[in-house]
Amino acid sequence: MAINFIRDEKIIEYIQKAKNQRASVEELAKFFDISESTIRRDLNRLNKEHKLVKIHGGATSIGGYLGEITFDRVDKEYFEREETDIDIKNAIARYASKLVKSNMCVYLDASTTVASMIPYLPLLSNTYFVTNSPNLAIKLSELGHRVYVTGGELKLTTNAYIGGYALDFLDKFNFSLGFFGTNGIHPTSGFTTPDPSEASIKMKAISKCYSVYILASHNKFDNISSATFSSFNKICLITDEIPAKYVNLIKHLSLKQESKE
Repeated sequence: MAINFIRDEKIIEYIQKAKNQRASVEELAKFFDISESTIRRDLNRLNKEHKLVKIHGGATSIGGYLGEITFDRVDKEYFEREETDIDIKNAIARYASKLVKSNMCVYLDASTTVASMIPYLPLLSNTYFVTNSPNLAIKLSELGHRVYVTGGELKLTTNAYIGGYALDFLDKFNFSLGFFGTNGIHPTSGFTTPDPSEASIKMKAISKCYSVYILASHNKFDNISSATFSSFNKICLITDEIPAKYVNLIKHLSLKQESKE
């Protein structure tokens, strides 16, 4: 069955302008003069594409669904962030480290949550790591892991290499897995970070990964930083707890849900 892209746009626009940014299946079917079953198919598809949120009996806009948003424009110092949410970071990192197997090339982002993986990573045959963080590179090397570091312009605030040299270095690799941090998570803005230069490094590394995991605590939801480095597509989020309103929006592994199963 052909997709009516013009109707898709008009459905989204209608819902955005509706009271409380919500509309029922019956209301939409009447307005567009089509069957309720057709509207349900449209809403199901648009929900999967993260263009609206399917709710009981109808749909709501992304903005209407999420409510209040926090904007985070400034990077905090790396060593300050190391001391926050330590238990949560360790729990996420411990889970993520189990995904690393022998014979892999693994990218580790300059993130304090990703750095928390290092004590849990076993020494594996023919597995090596690439990172844009000198701090992560030193910690990996001290534990006997084989590691390559991008080099480039060093940004002290986040302890990360950025710039053209680092981008060119990443072009040489193809990663089995990549693990990344994020400052913000939001359906319309995706995964975000305050610095466009760091966003470029993340985007390049993600483009070279076969599987991508983003590690983030629950307090990153509903936050938006200046630069988007990834949409929700082809990403798996590992978090301690995911808000109910995000469950159908993003592929995820929630430690709280795992503990109940």
